[in-house]
Amino acid sequence: MRSVAQRQHLASGQDSDVFIRSDGLLVKRTRTGRDMRSEARMMTYLSGCGIPVPRVHEVTADELVMQYVPGPRMSEEIGRKPWLAGCLGRELADLHHRLDVVPAPDFLSGEGHLLHLDLHPGNVVLGPEGPVVLDWASATKGDRRLDVALSWVSLAVARLAPVRKLTRWRFLRSFMANVDPKAVDAIPEAARIRLQRHDRDPAERAALEKLMDRESH
Repeated sequence: MRSVAQRQHLASGQDSDVFIRSDGLLVKRTRTGRDMRSEARMMTYLSGCGIPVPRVHEVTADELVMQYVPGPRMSEEIGRKPWLAGCLGRELADLHHRLDVVPAPDFLSGEGHLLHLDLHPGNVVLGPEGPVVLDWASATKGDRRLDVALSWVSLAVARLAPVRKLTRWRFLRSFMANVDPKAVDAIPEAARIRLQRHDRDPAERAALEKLMDRESH
């Protein structure tokens, strides 16, 4: 991909770096050699199904150029406006319900329904037209309840200042009150997946192992 637009580094994730170009578009560049065309294909499909995702502009194996959606991450909004925790929990639940009715595309391997596998408040931008879901690199097929459980686990084990813990649980109570109640049965498996996907610090590892122990009780 050739571009004369200058870039400003915005963030770095587990396997990619994100830049904003001088033309206002966002560039996601892999650091691990992951083929970005798969994520672009997923996003294009979802856009056609009415799921709010950034619009894809260009893609090569190394880089994905997409729409920049202005606005805070849902995780930032929870921290800045704790009184909105319940409302934001319902918004995240609503995004899951929207995914419930999207057929999993044939180009994904496996069986079951469409899963994001990393749909937590840090991957939702509260844009001018509503919430937009980011980071479809891990999308796969499986049980939708597992996707819900992964959302719960990602926030439940996050390290927070004591003053923010009450806000977290208000968010999570609201979220779980508005999704399939059977999602709680998938929490041990969700914890196992999160533990295996990336290196975790000792505190998070201990919290995840504790959640995995639920399976044996």
